[in-house]
Amino acid sequence: MPPDWYNAASRRLHYPNDSYYTGYIEGDKQPGEALENAMSRLKDAARVELVATIRTSVEQTMHNRTTSDLRQSSNYFEEEIQELHTTETRISSCIRDIPGLKVDAYQDSKTGVIYAFAYVKRSTLIAQLTRRISVNLGKAEASFSQAEQMVADGQKKQARSIIEQGLQHINQVEETQGLLMIVDEEGDEESFQLAETQELKRKMTDIAAQLRNAIAVCLICKAKLFNADYSALDGMLRGELSNFGVTFVDDPTQAEWTVIVSAVAQRMAKTDFGQYTNYAAYTEADIHMDKSKNRQRIYSNHVKSKTCNHTRGYNEAAREAYHELSSKLSAIIKTQIL
Repeated sequence: MPPDWYNAASRRLHYPNDSYYTGYIEGDKQPGEALENAMSRLKDAARVELVATIRTSVEQTMHNRTTSDLRQSSNYFEEEIQELHTTETRISSCIRDIPGLKVDAYQDSKTGVIYAFAYVKRSTLIAQLTRRISVNLGKAEASFSQAEQMVADGQKKQARSIIEQGLQHINQVEETQGLLMIVDEEGDEESFQLAETQELKRKMTDIAAQLRNAIAVCLICKAKLFNADYSALDGMLRGELSNFGVTFVDDPTQAEWTVIVSAVAQRMAKTDFGQYTNYAAYTEADIHMDKSKNRQRIYSNHVKSKTCNHTRGYNEAAREAYHELSSKLSAIIKTQIL
């Protein structure tokens, strides 16, 4: 028995334009094409027709919105409408996923013609889009709260990941709002939750900007080149870490992290090779890392460099070992704080 959308009169009766978005297509099975594949192809075409139906309403809907009282109620609302009205890419992203859409296909046994019909009830679509906005907005709010707590705890690396997830949820909310503004002619700023979205996006963008700023570190580094002070290790560490978004402060209370390094150089046996002598040395350090806010010790370790050799004396061998030690210490610090 043919479905109730089989002919135009029946479609108008059961799926009126004021209550449904619809897409209708008919076609033949191609030579050598399986019936299942043909039906699937025409179902896809019916979906495209439904989307085209929504597209045709975009311009008129946008015109109506921009001339309504809503235009005066919110600058954000007006800007969002104008963006939808003028940006085809934005419209495309809004209607690529239509919740509640159903599609069916039917073949006339006498003629072999295949008919496909896609439809979605406007009220159902509006309800599901509204729910989708609330769900994704809730996820974004949860991400914001979690990121805020992580920032307070000095967990910037984790906070960056969470805030990125939250902004993705905001993008999904905005796409859904774009479609909802097209299909819900009775909707307003409150039902679209535009103000809440705008404010949350502003807060999340502010946190994202903060997280892109340098991490404040108080570095206390004391190193010995045998019996002499060796300030070069401090300079090497600062240079390497500066390339990874770290800024240095002298006051631990102004830092997110306090890093304490105490290093020494150690001689090893020298070896004579006829005309020259090989001097061997290594360096070692104790490293401690504290969260400055609560003075909680997060990391402690004893680190050694590899043994380095030089023919010009122990000092030169130790300097090379300090370079190797600096790389190890920098890697540890970056792992903990970034």
